[in-house]
Amino acid sequence: MMHPLNCACPDCDLLLSLPAGSSRRQRYCPRCNASLGSGRGSFPALASTALAGLILFFPAVTLPLMRFTLAGQSDNNSVWEGIADLWQQGFPLLAVTVMVCSLLAPLVQLLVCFSIACCVQLSRFPAYYPSLLKIANTAKHWSMLEVYAIGILVAYVKMMGDGDVTILSGCYCLAAVMVCAILSEQLFDNDHAWAAWQQGKAP
Repeated sequence: MMHPLNCACPDCDLLLSLPAGSSRRQRYCPRCNASLGSGRGSFPALASTALAGLILFFPAVTLPLMRFTLAGQSDNNSVWEGIADLWQQGFPLLAVTVMVCSLLAPLVQLLVCFSIACCVQLSRFPAYYPSLLKIANTAKHWSMLEVYAIGILVAYVKMMGDGDVTILSGCYCLAAVMVCAILSEQLFDNDHAWAAWQQGKAP
């Protein structure tokens, strides 16, 4: 006997019960009309990608991104120092926004994706597992590391005409973290994660 399939809306987290044997690809959430189509994620690949992003995250935000040299004077800055400079220059709201979207949200996204992948692979689901799934869906909307990377690219192009600009190791680490965050989002299969939790709870 086939049991109804429980899943969660990827946008509003509404818990739904679909008829047995039905396909999620042609179904939509009754509350927000989001597609319930199932992805094709791979949790072993998700765990590896998220772990790589976590390893590179600290050097990405602490190492200098670029060195700008003009008239014999040079200066460089990291992501964290840039946020601190915004705060000190009287832009606390902008500093907090950049910190949340460029530091906290990507870090939470990588941490939660790694935790979920490990839970699924080990078939061990703690009581807070549903909360992890909801946090994962929320963090991806706030993670805007690619916007910060575009800002760096624009600054690089503008400064090239005024002096010498050298790309440093922090910029490469930041680019790698951005790729890991994007891949983690693509590899994360929300439906599969919920289904694994449902099967793990079944007697």
